[in-house]
Amino acid sequence: MKKSVFFFILPLFFLHSCGTPAPDALKSIEDMQQDIHAIERILLANEIDTLAALRMAANNVELRIKNYYDSDTLNNELGKKMDKFKVLRRNLGPLGQSFSTVKWGIRDERKVLKNLKSDILSGHIDKDKYQEYLSFEKEKVDQLRKLLAAYQEEKDKTMRDFFTLYKELDAFSMACLKRHNAKMNKEKRRL
Repeated sequence: MKKSVFFFILPLFFLHSCGTPAPDALKSIEDMQQDIHAIERILLANEIDTLAALRMAANNVELRIKNYYDSDTLNNELGKKMDKFKVLRRNLGPLGQSFSTVKWGIRDERKVLKNLKSDILSGHIDKDKYQEYLSFEKEKVDQLRKLLAAYQEEKDKTMRDFFTLYKELDAFSMACLKRHNAKMNKEKRRL
C-alpha cells in the first residue's frame, strides 16, 4: 500500500516542479502580445499608401520646371526650394523601408511570442530561464516601439514639408507650362 502512494505522489511532484508554467510569465507574454497589436494598429494608421504616386507627382513637378522654366537669371530662392524638394522626394524611399522594417519586426515578434508561450506551456523551457527569455523579448518589443516612434516623427515631418513645397512648386510648374504653351501657340500663329 505504501508503495502505490509513493508512485502516485512522485509523478505529481515531478509534474508540478517541471511542467507547471508560471502565471506571471504567461501574463507577461500576453501583455507583450497586446503591445505588439497596439504597435501594429498605430503603424497601419500611419502607412503612406501612395508612395509611388507621390514620387511620380514629385518627378512630374521637377520635370515641368526643368523643361518649361525659362528665365535669363538664376533664382536662388527657387533653387533652394528645388533642392529641398528633391531631398524630400528621396526621403520617401527610406520612409517606405522604415515602415517595412517595423511591419516585419511585428510579424517576427508575434511568431516568437507565440512560440515562447507554447514552449512555456509545454514545459520545454526551464522555469529559471523564463525571465531571461521574457526580458529579451521585452527589449525587442521596446525596440519596435522606438522604431515606430522614429518612423512616425520622420513621416510627419517629411509629409508636412513635402506637401507644403509640392503645392507651391506644382502651381509654379503649371504656370511655367502654361507660359510655354502660350509662347508656342503665339509662334505657331506667326508662321
